[in-house]
Amino acid sequence: MKHAWIRSIDLLFHAVMLVSLSATSAKAQESERHGWQWLDLSVAHHRLSANYAPWQETAFRGVYRQGDHLWGMDVLDADRFSERGLYAGVQDTVQLAPDWRATLGGGMGENVNWLPRYRLDGFLHHTWGEARNWVTHLGLGEYKAHDVHRDRWGSIGMSAYMDHATWGPWVAQGEVRWTRSEPGHVTTRQQFVALTWGQHRSSQLTWRHGWGREGWQAIGDARLLQDFASRQDTLSWQHWIEPEWGIRLMAEHYRNDQYHRSGLTFGVFRDFP
Repeated sequence: MKHAWIRSIDLLFHAVMLVSLSATSAKAQESERHGWQWLDLSVAHHRLSANYAPWQETAFRGVYRQGDHLWGMDVLDADRFSERGLYAGVQDTVQLAPDWRATLGGGMGENVNWLPRYRLDGFLHHTWGEARNWVTHLGLGEYKAHDVHRDRWGSIGMSAYMDHATWGPWVAQGEVRWTRSEPGHVTTRQQFVALTWGQHRSSQLTWRHGWGREGWQAIGDARLLQDFASRQDTLSWQHWIEPEWGIRLMAEHYRNDQYHRSGLTFGVFRDFP
């Protein structure tokens, strides 16, 4: 296993490579349509039941605008189920028309059981309503593991943006996802609902609850859970200490019939003007 400082260099190297990818994808444009929008560095610790070792994670995330393209990038260095691995992903969101946006993304992970060999994701977003405060999301994707397992999924979701005179701004979200897992032709469904309250560049509080069934899950040492029910709850708080930077705290609890997992995440972010 690599020493911690070498892993940190790996993390920064992959982050720089992703930034380089986004920076060379199009011609230079006017400065107001060009540059960083968001940077986030976080650490997380999770405790598991059933005598599983704790999880340790470090993550880098960034958003970079280049003309009509909004690039997202993330790098994760994590130790899960006593296996340490590195994941890097990138996505591009582009405005197709005044009320239509599309997002394409992909990522690759090191050769450990809980990371993908590759994953591909695509979404189509449509804004509608008299106040243009409703957004419908359609998604398709594929996840290929390092062994024979493969997931193909489709989803439909919706977001509503509300600004109450007394309670302030709210965002309500929901999604249903259907997944076909191989081998075994296992079809499962998962869904989530979420509520966000608060003001951008002030404080925002988000609650999210997800539930359903999973086709499979790698839990280390070539072991698998298959076709099982699970639930997940998260509560996160994002606070701007200054107009351009702040902190993020998140508590998470996940459970299935084999183990429970509880964790805390702390992050520092830069929100560019």
